[in-house]
Amino acid sequence: MNSNEQFSTSIGDALLGFNREAVFYCQGISDADEHEYAMDYARLLRRRAQGLECERTRFLKHLFEPNQNLIEATLHKIYCKYFAA
Repeated sequence: MNSNEQFSTSIGDALLGFNREAVFYCQGISDADEHEYAMDYARLLRRRAQGLECERTRFLKHLFEPNQNLIEATLHKIYCKYFAA
């Protein structure tokens, strides 16, 4: 396996691991708006990891800011676990 294939495989493995853990985290969020925000933010982080353009998730005006910050911090921690920051 050449280095390009190894890189693709390791990125694919990291994406799968991140996705598995992020989805598990998001499923534990019972508030519908917070759950939707978390899933959107996880998608943004996946696109970033793939080197794709990523647009900030839409802001939900009625989302409590401390909860938004907690969601972002938790998903970013998961992201850093799989991808070097």
